[in-house]
Amino acid sequence: MAEDVNLQTIAERTPGFSGADLANLMNEAAILAARENRKSVAQFDLVRSIEKVMLGPERRSHVLNKKEKEITAYHEAGHALVASALPYADPVHKISIISRGRAAGYTLKLPFEDKKMQSRKEFLDDIAVSLGGYIAEKMVFGDITTGASNDLQVLTALARDMVTRYGMSDKMGTVALEGEAGRALFGAGVDGREYSEKVSAEIDAEVKRIIGEAYKKAEGLIKQYRKLLDATAARLVEKETLEREEFEQILIAHGMQPKKKEEIVVEPATVNF
Repeated sequence: MAEDVNLQTIAERTPGFSGADLANLMNEAAILAARENRKSVAQFDLVRSIEKVMLGPERRSHVLNKKEKEITAYHEAGHALVASALPYADPVHKISIISRGRAAGYTLKLPFEDKKMQSRKEFLDDIAVSLGGYIAEKMVFGDITTGASNDLQVLTALARDMVTRYGMSDKMGTVALEGEAGRALFGAGVDGREYSEKVSAEIDAEVKRIIGEAYKKAEGLIKQYRKLLDATAARLVEKETLEREEFEQILIAHGMQPKKKEEIVVEPATVNF
C-alpha cells in the first residue's frame, strides 16, 4: 500500500463489510493500480473500489445531456441537503452525478461506525432523505422525472416494514402483521394469504401518513436551505463529484454545521436480528 492510504477513512466508508467484502475491495483496488502500471495501492484506488463494490462500476458511456445533468445534480443535492440537516440520518461522504450501475448519480451516505440496529427516528429520517431528490426536482423544475423511481420504491417498502414488521406504528400497535417473506401473520383473510379488507386499508393509510409527514419535513428543509441546494448543484454540474470535505465547506458557507462522530445520537433501536 502507498503512504497516502488512510485506513481510518476506509473503515468509515465500509461499515458492515464482511471479511469477503474487504478481500474483494482490496482485489479491486489492486486491479485498478495494476491497470495504471503502479506497484502500490493508493488511497484513490481504495475509495474507487469501495464505490464499485457497493454501487457497481462507473458507466462513463452513459452520458447525460446538459438538462439531464442539471436535473441529476439538483436531485442528488436534495438528498445530501436533507441528510445533512436531519439529526438521525447518516452523514454524507460523497455526492456524484457520474453514473454507476443503474443510477444516473448517487449520494454516498454512511454511518461513522457499524450498526446492527436502527431506530424509528432513523427510519423516518431515511424516508425524508429518500424524498429529497424528488422534492428538489419538483421545486426547481416544476416537474418530476423517472430518476426518483428507485427512491420511491425503497422508501415505500421501508414505511410498510415499519407498519407491518417492526411495530413502529402507533395506530397499528405492537404487532407483527407480516413475516420475513411478506406472509400475513395477523389480520389475514379466510385463505390465510391476504389481509382482511379493513387491515389492508389501515396499513395503506399508515404508510401514506408516514411518507406524507416525511415529505413535509424534507420540503421544509429544502425551502429553508434553497441557497445551499443551488450552490451544491452548481458545484456538481461543474465538478461532477464532491467528496465529504468539499461538501462540508459548502455546508458551513451556508450556515449548516457538518455532522461529527461525537454528535451522532445513539438510541435503543428496534429491528429483527
